[in-house]
Amino acid sequence: MLNFVIYKIDIFLKKDTSENLLWLFFDKFFRLGLGLFVGISVTKYLGPELFGQWNYVIAFISLVSVFSTLGLDQILIRELLDTKNNEYELLGTAFYLRLIGSMLCFLVVFIYFKVFKNNIYLLIVSAFSVLSLAFQSFDVIDIKNQSLLHSKKTVIVKNFSFAIVSIFKLVFIYFKFSFLYFVFLSFVEVVLGSVGMLINYGFYEFKKWRFETSLIKVLLKQAWPLILSGIIIMMYMRIDQIMIADLIGNKQLGYYSISTKFTELWYFLPSIFVSTFYPKLLKERFSNIASYYSMCLKLFKLLFFISLSISLFFIFFSNDIIKLLYGEEYLEASEALKISISTGIFVFWGVAVGNMLVIENLNVHNLIKSIFGLLLNVILNIFLIPKYGIDGAAFSTLFSQFFASSLYFLFFKNTRHIFFLQCRSIFFFKFPEKIS
Repeated sequence: MLNFVIYKIDIFLKKDTSENLLWLFFDKFFRLGLGLFVGISVTKYLGPELFGQWNYVIAFISLVSVFSTLGLDQILIRELLDTKNNEYELLGTAFYLRLIGSMLCFLVVFIYFKVFKNNIYLLIVSAFSVLSLAFQSFDVIDIKNQSLLHSKKTVIVKNFSFAIVSIFKLVFIYFKFSFLYFVFLSFVEVVLGSVGMLINYGFYEFKKWRFETSLIKVLLKQAWPLILSGIIIMMYMRIDQIMIADLIGNKQLGYYSISTKFTELWYFLPSIFVSTFYPKLLKERFSNIASYYSMCLKLFKLLFFISLSISLFFIFFSNDIIKLLYGEEYLEASEALKISISTGIFVFWGVAVGNMLVIENLNVHNLIKSIFGLLLNVILNIFLIPKYGIDGAAFSTLFSQFFASSLYFLFFKNTRHIFFLQCRSIFFFKFPEKIS
C-alpha cells in the first residue's frame, strides 16, 4: 500500500533533497524520543493543575506569536532563491522585522496578564515564554539554510541545546525544583539554540546584514494575508484551550493538553516533507504545470497515508498509551485524544495547501479560510464545551480543521483543484479528470 501511495516519488528526491530530508527526520525523531520521555516526566511531576496553567500561558502567547514571525518564512525562501535579490538585505530586514514584532508581542502579553489577569505568578511565566520570541528572530538563519537544503546545520545546533536542557530538566525533577525553574529552562533552550546558529553562521556574515526600508513594503505586502491568517489559525488552534480554562478550569485544560500533545506530536512530519519539496515545487510551477500538479498529488497521498495510520493507531490504543505513560490520573484525556487525533489528517493537508497557495499567489485564501475556521470553532466551543467538556472542544477543532483545510476550497473556482487533488489522494483514482 505504502509503495502505491508514494509511487515514483523518488523522481524529485535528488541527493541534496534526500540528505536534507534525512536530517530533518533525525531532528524530529531525536526530539520525539528524548522530548517524549522528558515531557512525560515533567507533566507527571507538575500535575494537571500546574501543567494546565503553563499551557494556558503558552496558548495565549501562541495567539500573538504570529507578530514575531510575520508570515515571512516561505516568502523569504522564495526571495532568497531569486538570485536578483541581495541576500544580506533580505536577511537583515526580515531579522529586524521579526525582532520588532517580538517586542510588540511582549507588550501585548504583559498588558494581558498584568491588567486583565492581575496574577504575578502567571506574569513571570509569560515573561520568560514571550522573551523567547525575540531570540527566535535568529531563525532567519534557518530559513537561509532551508533555501539551500542545508538543514543539517540547524539540526545539529538546536538538538545540542535541546539535549543539554533536557538533562537539566531531569535533574530538576530529581531535586524537586519549583515550577518556575522549568519555565526558565525552556527559555534557556531557545537562547542556546539562537546563539549556536549565529556562531555557526558566522559573526562576520551577520555584520553584513542590512535593514533596507524599501524591502519592508515588498515583504509585508506579500506577507500580510499570511500574517492575518496565521493569527487566525493560531486562534482556532489555541482558542479551545483558553476557553476550556475559562469555562471549566485549568485542571481540565491539563487533561486536554495531554490529548493535544499526542495529536500535535506528529505535526512535524508534513513540515519536513513540505519544506523540503517547496523549492522544487516552486520551480515546477513555472516550468511544467502538469508535473507540478503530479507532485502535489503525490505529496497529498503520502501525507494522507501517514496521518490516517497515526489516527487509527491512537483510536484503538489511546487508553493503554495514556495509562502506561501518564498513569490513571490522566485517563480522562483518552476520549478527547480519540477525537482530536484525526485532526492530524487535515493539519497535514493544510501544511501542504499553505505552500500551494503561496506558490500560486492565492495567499488571500489563507486568510479567508482561517476566518471561517475560527468562527466555526468558537461557535462550536460555546455550545459543546459546557455540555461535553474537553471532548466537545476536541470535536470542535476537528470539524473546523476539516472545513478550513479541505472543504473550503470546493467553493471557489481558483482553489477547487486543491479539493479535487485531496479527494484523489484518498480514493486513489482520477477524480475528476480535470483539476484546473
